[in-house]
Amino acid sequence: MATTRSMSNREQEPLSDADRIWSELSVGVDAILTHAEEGFEQSLYMRLYTGVYNFCTSLKSSLPGGQYFTPGDASSTVHGSMYGRQLYTRLNDHVSQFMADVAAKSREHSGDELLAFYNKEWIKYGDAAKMIHHIFDYLNRHWILREQDDGNNVCDINTLMFRLWRNKFFMEVRNSLLESVFSLMKRIRDGQVADLNLVKSVVDSFVSLGSDDMVSGSKKMEVYDSYFLKPFIEGSRQYYQAESERVLKEGSIRNYMIWVFERLKEEDDRAEMYLHESSLREFGEALNKVLIGKQRTNLISEFRPMLVAQEKEDLGRLYELLKRLGEVQGLEPLRTIFCDFVQEAGQDAVKKVSGNQEATESMANKSRLFVQALLSVHDLYAGILRESFKDDPGLSKSLDRACQAFINENAMCKKAEDTEADAARLLATYCDTLLRKGNASARAAGEAGASSEDNLEKQLAQAICVYRYLSNFDVFHASYVRFFARRLVNEQSVSPHGEETMISQLKEVSGVDVTSRLSRMFSDITVSKDKIDQFKESTRDTRTFDYEFDMKVLNTASWPFKAPETKLKLPAELERAVDQYTEFFHKDRGGRRLNWLWQYSKAEIRIFFPKATGPAAKAGYMFQVSTFQLAILMLFNQDSGPGTGYESADGPTLTFDQIAAATELDKDIVLDELALFCKARVINSNTANKATEKSQYTLNAGFKSKQMRINLSRAKKSDQKKEAKDMQRAVAVDRSASIQAAIVRIMKARKQLPHRELIQATIENIKLFHPQVTDIKQSIDKLIDTGYLERDENTRDLYKYLA
Repeated sequence: MATTRSMSNREQEPLSDADRIWSELSVGVDAILTHAEEGFEQSLYMRLYTGVYNFCTSLKSSLPGGQYFTPGDASSTVHGSMYGRQLYTRLNDHVSQFMADVAAKSREHSGDELLAFYNKEWIKYGDAAKMIHHIFDYLNRHWILREQDDGNNVCDINTLMFRLWRNKFFMEVRNSLLESVFSLMKRIRDGQVADLNLVKSVVDSFVSLGSDDMVSGSKKMEVYDSYFLKPFIEGSRQYYQAESERVLKEGSIRNYMIWVFERLKEEDDRAEMYLHESSLREFGEALNKVLIGKQRTNLISEFRPMLVAQEKEDLGRLYELLKRLGEVQGLEPLRTIFCDFVQEAGQDAVKKVSGNQEATESMANKSRLFVQALLSVHDLYAGILRESFKDDPGLSKSLDRACQAFINENAMCKKAEDTEADAARLLATYCDTLLRKGNASARAAGEAGASSEDNLEKQLAQAICVYRYLSNFDVFHASYVRFFARRLVNEQSVSPHGEETMISQLKEVSGVDVTSRLSRMFSDITVSKDKIDQFKESTRDTRTFDYEFDMKVLNTASWPFKAPETKLKLPAELERAVDQYTEFFHKDRGGRRLNWLWQYSKAEIRIFFPKATGPAAKAGYMFQVSTFQLAILMLFNQDSGPGTGYESADGPTLTFDQIAAATELDKDIVLDELALFCKARVINSNTANKATEKSQYTLNAGFKSKQMRINLSRAKKSDQKKEAKDMQRAVAVDRSASIQAAIVRIMKARKQLPHRELIQATIENIKLFHPQVTDIKQSIDKLIDTGYLERDENTRDLYKYLA
């Protein structure tokens, strides 16, 4: 049990143990608070720590009213609670008085001096709080912890110290302190020199004052948010509202944009330094609203003129500013304008070159000018996208939409039924120009100093860039395969590496399904070359002809060639070589049949004209001709035949019917070839040198030409148009099959679909071209007729799949 006794004379009462211990502790606390930055000895720390321990474990103390308390149980929580609370209270009162003295001293300062005083005291006080917290560790771990477990409003010593700073010092000086902070910030914004570190230290203290005080239920960051951030943002808004009005009065919206860009950049840099990261967005949005949002319409109106003038730096500024307003308010209007502008620029560029005389001279020139016009626009605005818009995904999509629009529909590509005027066909022709021998000028536009292979790779990469935007990939594939086949067969590829590079890039964009056919064609050429070498080796001693003879054996399924539509009676000299190779081929491939494609074959023939003079009299003229042309010319080389005048020095005279009968060619083909010979003055006719079925023809004995090598085997415009129509028909057939296959795949998976959903699903399923709704409807009707689909009996708009 505890006993008490009264003290009759307080003046004679000796100091209690608690008073004595606190007297020593208070002296130590004062030393720490005033000289924390200087540190102190370890022995002092131990004495103070021991003093706290002894205070909390003292067995007696004077009580209110002069009573003397002696606990009967040293472990009693009653006495421990009393001594802990007493020590906690004494520390609270002592530090409170110290903070009041600091607050009084602060009133002697103002402006930057007040900020410097505050920062100095804050740093010193922070160090002191840590030391005192550790010295009172026993109180933290026992009495304070028990009080907190019991739900009492007691905080640890570190929190207590900062709470006292806030309540006894900050709350007393906050108005003058914040006024000094905002004044310094204004001077900085006005371009004056000031120490921003003062602001940073003060603001950091505001964060610390709120974030650590959680025991009392205070909101985290309360001091920072309530006393600093809100008035700071409001003051900034008012400052820039006035400044923006001033700048707009003094200059144009363009000058205003530059000013805002620079000011926001400065504010962002400063905010990163002194604002807490949680408030950066709120502060930035406030500035965006007052500086950008209120002038949003005027700023957007400057975008198109900047694009016209190609002002990349200003475009970059405008993009960065409007980006701060978000996707919908800031960037979407720019994306719409950018798409429309690039599309118009592309249309204008193509329209400009479409009227160029050079574009009408040949498909090669037309395709080159077309692709160069497309690339000039794409590269220009892709550069602006990269340099000014930082490859913004939304603006990148706008560029893609614009390029796809003007590449596929422009002044050169208006008639959908004309495959030569299709962007895909023109691009395929351009690629053929790059990859075919004899077009060095087309490949000369590369970088100075770069090798021809490097320039070719760069130009092929540019062609692939255009290829990505085509709407009719299938037309390009069909055209490219035909050009590719001719280059391989005629050995006109500028380099195998170039062909492989193009195939590789096509594969990367469209997949192996597109390029597998090209790879097989490459393989056929390699195998065929080995085969002809074997033929030459095996017939070295038994060869029945004395000229170079080369052939390529191609797989019918891989190549776009068709069987000839006309018969051909080969010259005897050529027939011997064909018979010998056919016999050789069937020795180890008896199960296969050779179909000779004479319409694609070529020959070189040297002709000695009787009245030729100069070098041609001895060397003759070398003509490159088609096999059909060779068969006709060889008739004028015979010693006897169906014609007349074989004994003449100028050679025989032949009628049209005699030539047609001797070659067994269709009359239309014979007439076309004779017309070409007459135009080239190789053959003369008795009808004013015009080719008719009633004419008689003789070799032009006096033929003259500045060139010793003459190519007569160039494709005729009529043949090109016929090939284009054939290709268009083939593409139409392939498209119909693709649409039907897509419908079957969709219906097999879905089992039944309404009409509109099936149409939409089919459009989305096909990637090689954009199917027309009418074509899809026709394909649906065909599938119904062939038993793949049926209409629902009750709902005619609903289709069902028939397994």
